[in-house]
Amino acid sequence: MSPIFKAALIQLAPEPLNPTSNFHRASQFIREASAQGAHLAVLPEYHLTGWVADSNALTAHALDWETWIQKYQSLARELHINIVPGTIVQADSTFKSTSDSTKPGSLNQPLLNVSTFISDQGEILGTYTKINLWHPERPHLTPSSLSTPHTVLSTPLGPVGILICWDLAFPEAFRALVRQGAKIIIIPTFWTAGDCTAEGLRLNPKAEALFLESALTARAFENTCCVVFVNAGGDDDDGPVGLSQVAMPFVGKVKGSFEGNEEGLRLVEVDMEILEEAERHYKVREDMGKEDWHYGYSHGGQ
Repeated sequence: MSPIFKAALIQLAPEPLNPTSNFHRASQFIREASAQGAHLAVLPEYHLTGWVADSNALTAHALDWETWIQKYQSLARELHINIVPGTIVQADSTFKSTSDSTKPGSLNQPLLNVSTFISDQGEILGTYTKINLWHPERPHLTPSSLSTPHTVLSTPLGPVGILICWDLAFPEAFRALVRQGAKIIIIPTFWTAGDCTAEGLRLNPKAEALFLESALTARAFENTCCVVFVNAGGDDDDGPVGLSQVAMPFVGKVKGSFEGNEEGLRLVEVDMEILEEAERHYKVREDMGKEDWHYGYSHGGQ
């Protein structure tokens, strides 16, 4: 892969619990991105269903997750484009129980929030299950086991790590990926203005936007990495804040990223040489790789 590639940020505004319509619009955006020369297309968290705090409604669609993954695999093969189809809620069919209430197809199966990297050949190169659930998700979803390490994926774009939404709040998640060599960290998100408390919004009506802009820039700088962040869109004041972007050290938000929450597609040119220059300057990864690194973990360690 060239040191420069094009990332398609697809800021979809999903219709609640309408995966057929949402997939149709998502696939149209991916086709448009491919026609414009994109190498990577990323969709938001919950892009097929939106976020709905109803376990039974989510499960009804989660039982069919493989169908949608296979559709994205076919699309990736056809268009020769790498796709991260946001997240798709999956019913955990591996869950072991002595009760019939958790057999495959049961509405009581644990639900997982999973992101998948599909190569431009249509192959699944890896998945990540959300570890840090946002508070309203916790009654409905099961987090990935904390004993399961963050894993870097070998992709046509280079070493990639995947995080999801609220993971952004935890620098440790980024360090876990960067110390394994991740250069690109992809973050599908469903982050809304209404996530903030009333008092927080009184202090700053744009508090959530400030959080996102600040954290994304900081994570890019402090890890000398490229952050590809894709949020949902929409025109509801309490809905997703958008701001999908590529963040890089030195640059911050890369030209072409979203400035608002409108639905749409943006193509952003990613120059990976910027990361090499940032590392030459800041030497973050070099310091982490030293035997006497003083924070108890090292670049390349587990």
